[in-house]
This record gives sequence, C-alpha cells and structure tokens, in this order.
Amino acid sequence: SNLLDIADHFCPTYCLLFVALVEYVLIAWKYGAEKMIKDIQNCAPPEWQQYIPVKAATIQMKYVGPVGISFILLMALIDEFSGDSLIANESGWKTYGGYPTGVTICLGWGSVAIPVGYFFFSVIRAHMTGVTTPEQPAVEDVKKANTSQTVSTKADENTTPPNEPSGSDQ
Repeated sequence: SNLLDIADHFCPTYCLLFVALVEYVLIAWKYGAEKMIKDIQNCAPPEWQQYIPVKAATIQMKYVGPVGISFILLMALIDEFSGDSLIANESGWKTYGGYPTGVTICLGWGSVAIPVGYFFFSVIRAHMTGVTTPEQPAVEDVKKANTSQTVSTKADENTTPPNEPSGSDQ
C-alpha cells in the first residue's frame, strides 16, 4: 500500500503534467496549431465547423495551455519540497508521506525521471541523426537511397524487361 501511494502520487502528478506540456508544445509549434485546427474542422460535422473559434483555439494551443500547465507543474514542485506532504521519516529526512528515503527516491522520483529522461534522450538522438519529423528520414538513409537509385538506374538501362524477348532471340 505504501508503494502504491508513492507511485500514485508521483506518476499522475509529474509524468502526466510533463506529457501534457510536451503535447501542447509539439502539436502547437511542431505540427502547427492552424493545421491541427483545420484537422479538427475536417472531422467536425459541417454544421458545427462555423462554431470552432480558430484564432482563440490557436492562442490557447500556443500560449495559454503551455503557460498554464507550466505554472501548475511549477506549483506542484514547490509544494512537493515545501508543502504539507513532507513528513520526517525514521532517519530524519523529510520525504513524501514520511516514507523511507530510498523508496521515495527510487519509486517516486525514479518513476518520473525514467520516462522524462527517455524522452530527452530520444529527442537528442533524433537531433543527432538528423531525424526531426516522422516523415523525414535520417540523413544517412537519404544518402543511401540516392546512391542505390543511381546504381539501379544505370543497371536498368542495360537490361531488358524479363517478359520481353531480347533482340537476339527473334
């Protein structure tokens, strides 16, 4: 029950807020708020499309949402380290719920650090390999594709299609 309480506190609070913030940033700034609103309008019934406030939704996606979630995340972190949830445990350390320090660090902050760390690792790895969007292949793959296309084009010029007889068979 203690382990569930720790995981239930840290995962929904910090992981969900971080994921929501990343979604706002990626959708509004990388994919494009205007493009997202256009997708929403295309999915809505025609009689509802006129009620979708494009300018307000764009401002909300780009500015209001990320600032609001960042504020909530900051307030949660401030409360985590100075709020009433910190209780001294047996060793004198103030931890969430007074649980043992190792358990709080491993299960609590570890359950936050692993997914957030993996996200940043993936972003850095994608940036280093040249992949910035799912549609854009890595730079090395583009070079290989260009090289293989050049080779196959030259080879195709000297061969006859398999279903057609060559000139010497006639």
